[in-house]
Amino acid sequence: MQGYRSIISGSLAVLATVLVAGCASHPPATSTPAPATAPPPATAAAPAQPPAPNTAPLPVKKTAPVRYVVQKGDTLWSIAAHFFSSPWLWPEVWYENHYIQDPHLIYPGDVITLNGGALTISRGGTVVRSTAPFHQLKPQIQRTSLAQAVPTIPYDEISVLLSKPRVMTAKQYEQAPYVLRTTDGQLLAAAPQRVYVRGEKLRKAGAGASYAVVQKDKPLYDAQTHDLLGYEVLYLGRGNLVSGGDPATLKLTASTREIRAGNRLVPVDTGSVPAQFPLLTPRVQIKGTIIDVIGGLGEVGQYQVVVLDRGSRNQLEMGDVLRVERTGTSINDPYAQDNMNHQVKLPNEGIGQLVIFRIFPRVSFALVMSATRPVGIGDTVTTP
Repeated sequence: MQGYRSIISGSLAVLATVLVAGCASHPPATSTPAPATAPPPATAAAPAQPPAPNTAPLPVKKTAPVRYVVQKGDTLWSIAAHFFSSPWLWPEVWYENHYIQDPHLIYPGDVITLNGGALTISRGGTVVRSTAPFHQLKPQIQRTSLAQAVPTIPYDEISVLLSKPRVMTAKQYEQAPYVLRTTDGQLLAAAPQRVYVRGEKLRKAGAGASYAVVQKDKPLYDAQTHDLLGYEVLYLGRGNLVSGGDPATLKLTASTREIRAGNRLVPVDTGSVPAQFPLLTPRVQIKGTIIDVIGGLGEVGQYQVVVLDRGSRNQLEMGDVLRVERTGTSINDPYAQDNMNHQVKLPNEGIGQLVIFRIFPRVSFALVMSATRPVGIGDTVTTP
């Protein structure tokens, strides 16, 4: 399935143009051909022909609707699931159509039509994207707010969850600004209390700067090499600087747990996980392991966050879709005959799909998009 990232599938790539969000790309470059040898006088030059469309079968569900109107609350994942039997087969390849001036997002009210194997996207009665061979699109300019665009995943429901996972090295944690004590001398603090904070990095920050308060939690190890990849840090709350100095004062605006002296401060990541981003097939073959789940549970289901022992160093990118597999166990076969082994390993079982949404050099966080069984620590993730 690796070839889907590098093959422009005439039908699938066009739909992916609409299903990917906000990722600008340029039209394929056209090279200037060498002058052609003049044909014999009796032979008329053949008229220029457009390139033949890719005839690879489109992986459309047998139950795909003929016409679907995009609804408020839809996501790019859920829309594609109406049409594709295997969402992870979406290719990365897409291109800009020079007639279209909008960013190729999909909006509530858009109409997706499946007719004779061709898919079209209509907006306001005008076709803005079509997989029909050589379909001519009319020049147009449409101005639609990006805020109204369909998100890739159910962002509104889980945006708080997506904004908090973080990994730090021991050195990064020790060098981060820290909570010195509460302003009223108590051992614990919570919003809307104030705390005194110190750190070299705070001296350049002005009043109003936002910080998350975190606490170093469990170490994360590579499942194969057992190398230490970093430490997961727990989100405790957030606040804004109200005065500078050494120590400075931080007013807590939100808290999920008690905050105490020694907790660290990290700048709040605004927009670290955009609502719209492309869904991709990884550039390389990935084989990794789920090494943790957010929330302290051993197993999780749909729309829960897991931690992988693969990151940007392994060429993972935001939006990469991975398959989750449960490793088959080894059992004894009492009925084995002749030279058959009595000890046999059962096949791995695909149990779900996930999407990478936040990446660090050696670790990444992913959202479980679908699962037929609970997904847990030790499960394998692979390129579909």
